[in-house]
Amino acid sequence: SVMEEKSNKILEVLLSSASATEILTGKVLGVAMLTLTVLAGWGLIGAAGLLNFAPAQAADVGEVLLHGGMLGYFAAFMVGGYLMYAVLFAAIGAFCETPRDAQTLMGPIMMVLVIPMLTMQMALMTPDAPVVRILSWIPFFTPFLMIARMPSDPPMIEVIGAMAGMFAFAVVMVLIAGRAFRAGALSDVKLSWKTFAGAVRRGE
Repeated sequence: SVMEEKSNKILEVLLSSASATEILTGKVLGVAMLTLTVLAGWGLIGAAGLLNFAPAQAADVGEVLLHGGMLGYFAAFMVGGYLMYAVLFAAIGAFCETPRDAQTLMGPIMMVLVIPMLTMQMALMTPDAPVVRILSWIPFFTPFLMIARMPSDPPMIEVIGAMAGMFAFAVVMVLIAGRAFRAGALSDVKLSWKTFAGAVRRGE
C-alpha cells in the first residue's frame, strides 16, 4: 500500500497534513487491526466447528492454549515480531514505486525469514537442542522459535531474556524504520541498500 501511495503521489499529499511518524504509525496499527479482525473471525469459526463436531479435540486444544499462560506468551511474541517486520516493510515500501524495486531489499529479508521456518520442526521436536536455543535468542527469530518451545516449559530466564531482547530490538527497528520512512517518502534516489542505510544515518 505504501508503494502504491508513493507511485500515485498520494503519500506526498498525506505528508502535507500529517507527519511521517503519524502515517507510519497509522499504517502499522491499521494493518494490525485488520489482521486481528480476520484472525478473530476465523478463530471463532474454527472454535465453533470444533465444539460442535469434535468436542474432545476442542478440549485438548483449549488445554494446550491455556497451559502456563500460552496465550499471553503468544500475544507478546506476536506483537514484538509484528513490530519488527511491519515497520521494516513499511520503510522499504517508502523507497519503492513498483514490486520490482522492492525485490532489491526484500530478497535478503526473505532469506533471513527462511531460517526460522527451516528450524521450526526441530524446535517442535527437540526444543532444547543447542542450535534451537541459540537461534531463539536472535531477535529476528525469537517470535517464531520461542513460541514453538513454550509447550516444553523452557527456563523462565530464557523466556524473559529472549522477550526483553526482542522488544528492545523492536524499539530500535521502529526508530530506524521511522527515519528511513521519512527519508524515502519524498525521495527519488535509486534504490539500494547503500541509499537505504544512508537515509537511516542521516534521518532526513
